[in-house]
Amino acid sequence: MALAVSFVQVNQYIAGLEASGAKASTIRRRVAALRGFFDWLEALGAIEKNPAHRQLIRKIKSVRNKDRVLVVLTAEQANQLMHAAKESSMRNHAMMATMLHCVLRRSEVASMDVDHIRLIGKYWILDLPSTKGGADQYVKVPEHVVELIEEHKEHYGIGAGPLWRSHSRRNPGGRLTPTSIYRIVRETALKAGLPEIGAHTLRHTGCTLAIDNGASLQQVQTHARHKQIETTMVYVHQRDRLRDSAADFIKIDESSET
Repeated sequence: MALAVSFVQVNQYIAGLEASGAKASTIRRRVAALRGFFDWLEALGAIEKNPAHRQLIRKIKSVRNKDRVLVVLTAEQANQLMHAAKESSMRNHAMMATMLHCVLRRSEVASMDVDHIRLIGKYWILDLPSTKGGADQYVKVPEHVVELIEEHKEHYGIGAGPLWRSHSRRNPGGRLTPTSIYRIVRETALKAGLPEIGAHTLRHTGCTLAIDNGASLQQVQTHARHKQIETTMVYVHQRDRLRDSAADFIKIDESSET
């Protein structure tokens, strides 16, 4: 019961979130919601002290941006994923190719409409009316991805409205949700024999492959719509940290007898 919650239980809740891998920002939002709820109970006189008061709860651990571990696919694994998506459905193939090459967040993919893809001169772009980095952004769409999207539209008879639609019996033709997109990516990866990944892995992979193939940090920052160059640098830090690691210099001869 809410009236009986103690600060010990709130701290246990925070520890559980940390153990599950929740981001510090996510934990802070949830704790803020709890604190607001208990502030309300305290104002009503239902409780004497807010158990989520800042002086009573543990410090929420933050991970430095450059120390985050990003799950990325190699070029070979990305090809495996695309082949599995193609075998799954024309929609999945076109959608996941768009996610990889346009380095989109799943919320951005879910909100895509047919008329968001348009020509500027000789270049195709995808309008992003509302996204994490702000409103009215856009990204370039490679021509081969546009061709996949056009084939998808023709195959499913899509002329306007949501671009990616549900094939389920429960919501046939409805707009795919971010949760459905996450599930499609995860299930496709498993079919391809890859480790379990999420939709954001395609964004990380697109950024990493671009850097590995010669794109500048500024180009990737613009394409991924990172506000700070430090966010883009995470991909370089992780690659360099693993490529030039002291672990490769630790050698012992296990074949010799002692």
